Amino acid sequence: QALVADPRIQAVGFTGSRAGGTALMKTAQARPQPIPVYAEMSSINPVFLLPEALKARGEKLAEGFVASLNMGAGQFCTNPGLVIGVKGAELGAFVEAAGGAVKQSAGQTMLTPGIHDAYEQGVKRLSSNGKVREAARGQVGESAHACQAGLFVTTAQDFLAEPELQ
Repeated sequence: QALVADPRIQAVGFTGSRAGGTALMKTAQARPQPIPVYAEMSSINPVFLLPEALKARGEKLAEGFVASLNMGAGQFCTNPGLVIGVKGAELGAFVEAAGGAVKQSAGQTMLTPGIHDAYEQGVKRLSSNGKVREAARGQVGESAHACQAGLFVTTAQDFLAEPELQ
């Protein structure tokens, strides 16, 4: 915030939490000369899986999805956080293949204790929601602040009805 408040700074780029980005935006707007803040905060990056693509290359898509999911312990702003597909055999096969890849995923160290705690709280909320099914969990990590990859499934109807899932 001290950097954003400095009059020599003329614009800000930020990737991170909603709370952090909002604090920087407030600081930027409170300056005598407000400046723009270009922020990517807490995105979920939806992936749309179409039936014909799943039929043609579902297993390859599942492998790529899990590789992207796990990159940087899931902390990249391009991490695919939501998959949307049409219920059917192809989507079921994708979930099974992705689940197999998730189960093979090693635990990874997250950047900070705060990020790790937020991740664990989110997984706990999903796991305890009766409208969500845990499809797979990755391996438990040995390092401090290690995350365990997870794959959870719900229906479109339940997703739309429960703001907590969104």
